[in-house]
Amino acid sequence: MLIVAVSIVPIAGMMGGAVDLSRAYLVQARMQQACDAGALAGRKSMSGTVLTTADKAEAYRYFSYNFPSGTMGSKPIVQGSSTGNYVIAEKTTDDQIKVRAGTTVPTTLLRVLGKQDIRVAVTCVGEEYYVNTDIMLVLDTTGSMNCKISESSSCSNITEKTNSKMWEMRTALKKLYDDLKPAQTALTAKNLRMRFGFVQYASTVNVGKLIRAVDTTYIRNPYNLYYNCTTRSNGNCTAASQKASVTRTAAWLDTVWEGCIEERSTSSAFSSTSTTIPSDAYDLDLVTKPTSDATRWAPYDETLTGDQSYGPNWYNAACPKAAAHLKTWTETEFDSKVDTIVQGDGSTYHDIGMNWGTRMIAPVGIFATLNPSTFNNVKVARTIVLMTDGAMAPDDDSYSAYGTQKWAKREYTGSDSNELTKRHTKRFNLMCSRAKELGISVWVIAVSVGLTDSLTQCADSGQALTVTNSSELSDAFKQIADKVGNLRLGA
Repeated sequence: MLIVAVSIVPIAGMMGGAVDLSRAYLVQARMQQACDAGALAGRKSMSGTVLTTADKAEAYRYFSYNFPSGTMGSKPIVQGSSTGNYVIAEKTTDDQIKVRAGTTVPTTLLRVLGKQDIRVAVTCVGEEYYVNTDIMLVLDTTGSMNCKISESSSCSNITEKTNSKMWEMRTALKKLYDDLKPAQTALTAKNLRMRFGFVQYASTVNVGKLIRAVDTTYIRNPYNLYYNCTTRSNGNCTAASQKASVTRTAAWLDTVWEGCIEERSTSSAFSSTSTTIPSDAYDLDLVTKPTSDATRWAPYDETLTGDQSYGPNWYNAACPKAAAHLKTWTETEFDSKVDTIVQGDGSTYHDIGMNWGTRMIAPVGIFATLNPSTFNNVKVARTIVLMTDGAMAPDDDSYSAYGTQKWAKREYTGSDSNELTKRHTKRFNLMCSRAKELGISVWVIAVSVGLTDSLTQCADSGQALTVTNSSELSDAFKQIADKVGNLRLGA
């Protein structure tokens, strides 16, 4: 009996400890759930990275709803306090919201051992993964895009056929905008933004007016023309010469010139086996701003020919529609822009498209001020979507961003068409790598053709898609929209 009497107190303490600790654990678990709910509600209420009194009130409201004051006998909680029985919402150093709460749970049987109460506390962070979103659409607008998806990849047409690949592309782009509209609306509500930009490409790109808008001296004037035909045989140019020192007025550059460009100076050290971009390959240099003729761009000039009877496009010259900077578009504006992308023409130079798609979205170079890394103190996620219907196909008879290779010899001094293709493919691969170095996510959509190794390697893992019909094209853009527009909220 003596032993039993002596054991009553410790046995009661152990039993009481189990009961009281279980109750404290339940209070803490319930408080943790309330804390998570409050942090998420408070972060969702925030505009950008500013935590206002109203945002804190929203956090407290959700906390109190899930953990009413006095839950399971716990002491009443004071909102906004950081000591005692409290709940407080505050901003973290990385501009998220943190909620901390603590209270006292009175004991029952543990009082036998002199333990009057148990303290419980929780902490949680609400993180909103809403980021500003920039999407640069790099679009192949060569002659084969005038053909239908069902036709051979070698098909090329002067005018668009009914339900051409160009038409399918316009339809899919409009659907992409629709699919991303909820995400765009959510970003706008947070004082953030989603922007789209356009670069259409063939054997050059139409960016000259955008360059001149930054600085008129960035366009070379006077400039040399590298394709002036002097002799023809059976409609083919058999001799040509460099037309040196062509000088243009500002009025001509503003109104007559369409805006396509000849690239800056490239490097003699560049080859099809280069693994890095040579320092003097200014055509691939995204950072250096123009200070000399070697670092300036020249007009792609179709108005000067050696034989006017063949017209200004006599030498497989092709100037795509004008590129457009990243901006927030209304649906009407976006659709109207897409509707201007018509009548493909020219040869396929993926490198020039990727070059300028990267230039126009990158936070470096001549457009850097238009592409900040943050907007309203929230980072910018950058994506390039390159869509093409063919493999790399430079032509030494085509007037391209490098002049006419057959005569200009700017890309290399030889005449091997396979080597020419390899060199442009290497340029393309290096520009894809450069884009990724800058934190840009790259998608590639190949229409009607298999994905070449270079196209697959250009895209991030799992982001190289091939499509063979309009339904698959729509699904490809939907897949991109789902990934790009995935705005998540977590704790």
